[in-house]
Amino acid sequence: MFRFSFHRRRSASLVTRYSLLVGGRQGLDQALDLLARPDIRTVPLAGGDTLVGAADPAVNAVVDLQDLGLDVISVASDAAAIHIGALVTRSALAEAAPVRACYSGVIAEAAQRWGGSVQRNRATVGGAVATAAGDDPLIAALLVCDAMVVLYDRTGFHELPLVDYLADRAELLAAPALITELVAPAPAAGTGAALATVARTPADAPIVLAAAALTTARGACVAARLALGGVAERPVRLPAVEAWLVNRDLTEETLLAAGAMAADLVNPTGDFRGSAEYRRAMAGVLAARALRQALAN
Repeated sequence: MFRFSFHRRRSASLVTRYSLLVGGRQGLDQALDLLARPDIRTVPLAGGDTLVGAADPAVNAVVDLQDLGLDVISVASDAAAIHIGALVTRSALAEAAPVRACYSGVIAEAAQRWGGSVQRNRATVGGAVATAAGDDPLIAALLVCDAMVVLYDRTGFHELPLVDYLADRAELLAAPALITELVAPAPAAGTGAALATVARTPADAPIVLAAAALTTARGACVAARLALGGVAERPVRLPAVEAWLVNRDLTEETLLAAGAMAADLVNPTGDFRGSAEYRRAMAGVLAARALRQALAN
């Protein structure tokens, strides 16, 4: 393990950066040892996109995870899932052929719809999941793809649904634990997915967004997944709307009704980018739009 200190921007304090010299479980265990120290607030450093931007004065040290081999995208030998390493950047995710071919490319599209190219070249999938920003289209896309999060803690590796991870995110990461990869299971036959967003400019984070995945047979819905962003602290799945759609013919009337139901289920908070009323209205519009496009895909 190698360490050095650097001055924090706009501050006279020092931050110690630890680089791990071994990979695999040994490197992960070293990282956990550093994160668990009660007297030195230490956080993981992946791409640094969120961490550097926040410039949190309470952070005393960072653990650089770059050498742990977590920057690989692979397809399971039986093609049943795509494995996305936590240190894969948004740019790499958006360009990966297996990701573009899965779920109508919704994960790749969501990775692309975030900031400018410099930011996407630095920001990582693990950082996105650790932060779980409410307006992040990547989280919503992963939710409708039934993605799993793989965590590593003192007892080893654990896999849990992303929706469950989001419910207990702070407690899980405080264990401490590290996000090592995301797993997106292969979609069922007849599945299409889509993303719909509204933003001030193409480079801005979405104000409101919707992601949807539909599995159909003979025009009827077999399974549905719908997630909204920009309406709560974290992107949310809407199981009530999903259950309502199952076994229904997916007519335009059905899709509009599902959008209206989605709008009724959220209680967003307004800010300078959009009032609560605007966010709720757009949630309904974008939910219907994402469902419509998922059906077409």
